[in-house]
Amino acid sequence: MSFFGLEDSASTSGMLLVDKPSGPTSHDVVHRVRKLSGIEKVGHGGTLDPMASGLLPLLVGDATKMSAFLLADDKSYEFDLTLGTTTDTDDSTGVVVSSFPVPEDLSLLRLSGLSKDFEGVRLQMPPMYSALKQKGVPLYKLARKGVTVDREPRRIEIYSLELLAVSSPVLTFRVHCSKGTYIRVLAREIGEALSTGAHLSRLRRLSVGGFSVGEATSLSVMEEEWSSGDFTRNLLGPDRVFSSLPGVRLLGEASSRLLKGALLPATAIFRREGLFHMKDTIRILGQDGRVRAIAEALRDGEKMGDFPLGIPFARVSLVF
Repeated sequence: MSFFGLEDSASTSGMLLVDKPSGPTSHDVVHRVRKLSGIEKVGHGGTLDPMASGLLPLLVGDATKMSAFLLADDKSYEFDLTLGTTTDTDDSTGVVVSSFPVPEDLSLLRLSGLSKDFEGVRLQMPPMYSALKQKGVPLYKLARKGVTVDREPRRIEIYSLELLAVSSPVLTFRVHCSKGTYIRVLAREIGEALSTGAHLSRLRRLSVGGFSVGEATSLSVMEEEWSSGDFTRNLLGPDRVFSSLPGVRLLGEASSRLLKGALLPATAIFRREGLFHMKDTIRILGQDGRVRAIAEALRDGEKMGDFPLGIPFARVSLVF
């Protein structure tokens, strides 16, 4: 079965962009789409907490094999943090554990300068209330029992953190960050830096990689479409899903190699499209410009003419 077939529900495969409302879990949305579509293989491309709203990419059918690519993407969010109180979950769903006075002289200039302090590469300790597992047990289940375990800090990167509004005690930010960034922890850290304490009180995901919440369909509209049988209308195929990746275009006779998951030699290349480096994920295009596969580059794109043509240039990961 190839990815993104649209013949019937049994062979339907692709990506759906859902604007998740606050309330349901990511798994609730997955379960709903399974029920509506009759397709058992449905997954998501990155968990959103129940309190969070915004972009939730869903993978349907054989496209679930793409989840690793989506999970590696950077993300952007808009969020509110409320100063003056901390909670055991670092967000408004938790129990208040401490309270602090909020000074009246928190100037916009000081707060804007603080944002810059959080930008760049840094280490962040994952919270106990998270889906990370220790010995197969999610940390949040241990946290609910009052158990705290050692965690390894993670390397993350905050590409930008912008203060959007101040309505004391609430601050509104927009953040662009790497995978693995916990916005709840970021909110707590900002409160610590201000000596006021803080917790996350609203979170909306704006983008995942090259996909924007503006492209997403609300869950209620999607339910109407899937209930009426129009379940392929919003499916995205590989040409859209991987449009931002660099790649190479193959000679026509090389296409048969893709079906075998082979290492592709340089003799198969018709043209390079975009810059890439060794170990980058790249697109493999047919002569018609359509995406035929996703692969790992074994050589820098700029050096493709500097080695014997028989040496492989890519290892195929997914075939469409």
